[in-house]
Amino acid sequence: MDRTTKDRVLTVLDECDIDLPEDGLTLEKIRERAFRFQFEADDMLSLQIERHPTVYLSDMGVPGVDASPARFHVVTEYQLDLNDETWHIEELSSTFEYEPWLVLEAELGAGGPHEMIQRGIEDVRAADDPEDTFEDVFGSWIDHWEEKFDELDGRNVPEEDKEAILDLLVGELKERAKLD
Repeated sequence: MDRTTKDRVLTVLDECDIDLPEDGLTLEKIRERAFRFQFEADDMLSLQIERHPTVYLSDMGVPGVDASPARFHVVTEYQLDLNDETWHIEELSSTFEYEPWLVLEAELGAGGPHEMIQRGIEDVRAADDPEDTFEDVFGSWIDHWEEKFDELDGRNVPEEDKEAILDLLVGELKERAKLD
């Protein structure tokens, strides 16, 4: 029976007591998500895997939606020298993406602090000076979002994406408070 390159790589990793890198890589992740397997007997093996570090913890985000509102796509190559069992790891690419409607839902909707946001909107609408009240009520929220969307696991969110997310959230708050 012919074995695929993937099968050979998995067999070596599974049966030869080789430690995996300590960055969260597991045999299960390799089986499920790795690609571009290479194997040269008695020399080296390699694989690539795409991971998705997310701004949101697993228990946050949008209820009922199995997608993160904001995350990175990171492709990493793992190469193992079979002679000395040394791993060489290289990040090949890292891109950031977000879904505007999911960010809004996670931060302002039922999945986020909806009641506190709604009370703030009502305070702004009822205020004598809505613009100043908006800054007083939502200034700390905006600061929180600036920090939240600044970086993830040591990866800087691209400035244009961070600014677009902040503009999206502030614009939505102003629209709900009838300031625009």
